[in-house]
Amino acid sequence: MRIRWQDWANLGLGVWLGTSPYVMGYTLDRPATGNACGLGIGIVVFNLIIACRLEDKGEEILNILLGLWLVLSPFSLGFSGETGVATNAMAVGTALVVLAVWQIIATVSRNR
Repeated sequence: MRIRWQDWANLGLGVWLGTSPYVMGYTLDRPATGNACGLGIGIVVFNLIIACRLEDKGEEILNILLGLWLVLSPFSLGFSGETGVATNAMAVGTALVVLAVWQIIATVSRNR
């Protein structure tokens, strides 16, 4: 079993994202809260599963897609005007993409 720190960092990002509506106080914004809680739970579950994988099978692609959605979601769901909430979603999304790309590059380099 190969557990990498990026998997656990993604797990932490998911926990933060899922709890951020309550910590940051934007629970009344239903689209932003639903997006954060739903994706937060999904990120936690998915990254718990992939943290325990035996070999790489390209799971990072889903983290890239989730990250890209988080970057675009403030505009798609209409909460881009709420600067703190939108910045939070975009920062978590960017971090997910960066960590996933990092894992892909590390895997390719290791397999050469």
